[in-house]
Amino acid sequence: MTPLNNKKTISIFGNLSEPPIAEPLQSAMTLNKGLMALYHASAELQFSKPLPALLKTILKGLKSGTDISKAAIFIKEDSSNNLIGLSSMGLIEKRVLETNVFLTIEEETELLRTGSSALNAKQYQKKLIGLFEGELDIKSAGIIPLEIRDRLIGILVYEKPSGPLHEEILVIFSRQAALTIENARLFTKVEEMALRDTLTGLYNRRYFQQILDYELNRAKRYRQPISLIFLDVDHFKQINDTYGHSTGDLFLKQIANKFSSLFRTTDMAARYAGDEFVAILPATNQEGSSLLAHRVLEALGEHLVLIRGNTLQISVSIGVVTYENQEGLGSVGLVAQADKAMYEAKKQGRNCVRRFEEIQTATA
Repeated sequence: MTPLNNKKTISIFGNLSEPPIAEPLQSAMTLNKGLMALYHASAELQFSKPLPALLKTILKGLKSGTDISKAAIFIKEDSSNNLIGLSSMGLIEKRVLETNVFLTIEEETELLRTGSSALNAKQYQKKLIGLFEGELDIKSAGIIPLEIRDRLIGILVYEKPSGPLHEEILVIFSRQAALTIENARLFTKVEEMALRDTLTGLYNRRYFQQILDYELNRAKRYRQPISLIFLDVDHFKQINDTYGHSTGDLFLKQIANKFSSLFRTTDMAARYAGDEFVAILPATNQEGSSLLAHRVLEALGEHLVLIRGNTLQISVSIGVVTYENQEGLGSVGLVAQADKAMYEAKKQGRNCVRRFEEIQTATA
C-alpha cells in the first residue's frame, strides 16, 4: 500500500506543480523573444530611408517576435483624417495601398480611449475589423492604435496567429511603430526645410544648383536639350521704398506662388536671390522654352497682387537659354548666359523675354 500511496502522491504533486512553473517560463521566453526582435529591428532603423521601408523593418521585427505573419500599418493623414495604407507583410501590397478609411472624431477618440485594450474590440473596432478582413483578405483580424501622447498616428492591423499572442509585445511594437512614423516625418520636415527658401517656400539656390548639375550631366549623357528661365521682378526697389519691406516680402511670396504653378511636374522652380527666380526645364528645346517663357510673362502680367488694400501690377524681365550639346559648357556658364539674357531684357525696356542665343547671334 505504501508504494502505491507514494506513487499517487508523486503523480498528484507533479500534475499540480508543472503548470505554475511552465507558464511563467514560457511567457518570459516569449516576451524575451519579442524584445530581442524589437531591439534588432530598432538597430536597423535609419530615418534617411523612406517611411514605408522603415515600417517594413518594424513589421519584420513583429513577425520574428510574435509569429504574426500578416500585418499592415496604416497612418492617419491629418489633412483628411483618413487612415492610409503604407506598408505591409504577407498581404497583397496593392490592396493595402488602395485601402483608405475615413475616421470621424468620435471614432478616433474611441480608438485612443481603448489604447492597448483595442484587442478587446468594442463597437467601432468590430466594424473596422470587419472592413479590414474584407478588404485585405484577413481571416481573423486584430487592430491596435499607434499613438504618441494621446495623439493617433495610425493603426496596426494583423491576422491573429494560431498560437497565444502576448498583448504586451504588441503594445511595445505599436509604440515603436508610432515613434518611427513621427521621427521619420520630423526628419523629412527638417530635411525639406534645408532645401527651401524660408520666405517663398520655393527651392533655394543651393538645391537649385545641385539639381542643375544633375540634370545638365544627364542631358549631356543622353544628348538631350535642357533649358533655363531666369526671371527678375521689375522696379522691385520702388515697391520696397513705397510700401515697406514687409509688403515687398508679401509681393514676392505671391509672385513665387504664381511662378511655380506655371511649370510641369518635371520642371523645377527656385528662388535664386532677392527678387530673382529661376526654373530648370529638362528635355526642353529652344522653341519649347521660348513658348513657356512668354506664357510665364503673360500669366504674371495678368496676375494682380492685392496687398493691404493696394492693387499692384507685376512686371518681370525674363532671360532664356538652352543647352544643346555645346562643348565645354557647365552649369555655372549656363546660368550666366540666362542671367545675361535677362539683363538684355532689362535694357530693352523690361517686361519682355530675351533669348541668349539671339543676343549671341546679334553681337557675332
